[in-house]
Amino acid sequence: MFCYHCQEAKKNIACDTAGICGKKADISSLHDLLTYALKGLSLIAQQATELGIQQPLIDQFTARALYAMVTNVNFDATVFVQLITETVQRREHLKRLILVIEPDYVVENDVAVWHYDSIELKDFVSKGESVGVMPEEALEGVEVDLHAAREMLVYAAKGLGALIEHIQVLEPVDAQHYHFLYKILADSLDNSASLDDLLAINFSCGQEALMLMARLAGINAQRFGVPEPTTVHIDTSDKPAILISGHDYQDLQDLLEQSAGSGVDIYTHGEMMAAHSYPAFKKYFNLVANYGGAWQDQKTQFGKFNGPVLITSNSFQQPKKGYIDKAYTTGMVGWSDIKHIDKRRGDNAKDFTAIIEQAKQCEPPTGLTEGSVNTGYGEQALIALADKIIAALNQGDIKRIVVIAGYDGRHKERRYYTQLVEALSPDTLIITAGDTKYRFNQLELGDINGIPRLLDVGQAHDFYAIIKFLEHLATQLNLKLNELPVSFNIAWYEQQTILMMLALFSKGIKNVRIGPTLPPFFSAGILEMLEQTELIKAIDTPENDSAAILAGL
Repeated sequence: MFCYHCQEAKKNIACDTAGICGKKADISSLHDLLTYALKGLSLIAQQATELGIQQPLIDQFTARALYAMVTNVNFDATVFVQLITETVQRREHLKRLILVIEPDYVVENDVAVWHYDSIELKDFVSKGESVGVMPEEALEGVEVDLHAAREMLVYAAKGLGALIEHIQVLEPVDAQHYHFLYKILADSLDNSASLDDLLAINFSCGQEALMLMARLAGINAQRFGVPEPTTVHIDTSDKPAILISGHDYQDLQDLLEQSAGSGVDIYTHGEMMAAHSYPAFKKYFNLVANYGGAWQDQKTQFGKFNGPVLITSNSFQQPKKGYIDKAYTTGMVGWSDIKHIDKRRGDNAKDFTAIIEQAKQCEPPTGLTEGSVNTGYGEQALIALADKIIAALNQGDIKRIVVIAGYDGRHKERRYYTQLVEALSPDTLIITAGDTKYRFNQLELGDINGIPRLLDVGQAHDFYAIIKFLEHLATQLNLKLNELPVSFNIAWYEQQTILMMLALFSKGIKNVRIGPTLPPFFSAGILEMLEQTELIKAIDTPENDSAAILAGL
């Protein structure tokens, strides 16, 4: 096992026996084999696209399979055996379609010709061990920086697959986005590409991510209304309840519809908290509050909730015995022997009857906190504040805008984000997206000329709204985006926050702080290049970073 694509990598190098996330060595090897197989499928799919062959079901499958490998999504070995088998079958189907048009078509790359002899788990694990990412000392004859840049492309592809999957469960996705996935996976196999070429392709993944984030935001606004600034309660009532976590608003709406009038309350958790800001959800009286914090606290908080818990997307940990019988997954999320709710069929809603009936038999949640927090400062809400923010900037009442976005995590170093916000002076405006906000969203930060000092945009994919707002601000001030008094601090954790980082690089944003540690898949050469071009900074102490941020450094 060698896995270094998330912030929890052991000693910030790699997990080499078992993942700190809970991923065992066999699951890691299955991920590696699925990645290998998907690269082969992508090579063939590229050729099929050039010949005008369109296979939407294969496109959708590819995104879904990539998403399954994002950190903390799926830990069920049987799922990955099926995905690997299906990848090879779909690849061979495309080959047959190509041969009808080009009878002499031949592909020789191993990733595109490998075929399983059996579908036994042990055989797949063994093959995965031979084709996975390797530590630097094992890379005989391979240029380390090029290897790292290719791996970064694979992680970007997984993050893009996640975004596409969130979109395609709601609406059709333009073929160009699937073609982009195929291209970057194929590019990861290109031994002739230079480091500059590979980094440029990586940066283009950031541009692609912003387009997909925009598409998802548009769909959510169309279905559920434009998010608006909203106060969210964080205390509890005396009714039995269901806790829903993740990103899938359609799952939440189905659950609210089916539980209305049942006497069961619904609480959000993690990034699902942003749902409270959408007009469509305000009509449900049984959507009462947000419970708990970021994903990493679920092992201590889910048991205290007392009722069943529904995980709709990534950031799932192995349930503890205290609530294992009350844990449910849906979508691509999975853990062996955990109850799974089937996907929608056509326009039909998912069936949440079992979880609702179980909730009726449970005690009400044990309170964790009291009070309220705010969310819902999406693109339109931010732009509505633009004139006030510009006036405050011109008057010197706002000295700096600080964007702290990304995912939280378990390491004690994550306290940095609380301490940083506490250290920032009262004339700084803070904008956040993702679940890092749980490190500071209950602090009393006040306002600047009536503008709340903390503006929570919502989920990680709402990072797009921050960029659009800053571009609007730059236009109004007749400045370039990189000339705004804005500092970025990305709390990276996994593949979707890698896309935030790449999006900023693609726009030439300088001095992006990434923490609490720099990604271990950055080779020394890539790290030096990013530092020399002033694209990246490692975090320092909260006090030093606060002073540097205020000085525009």
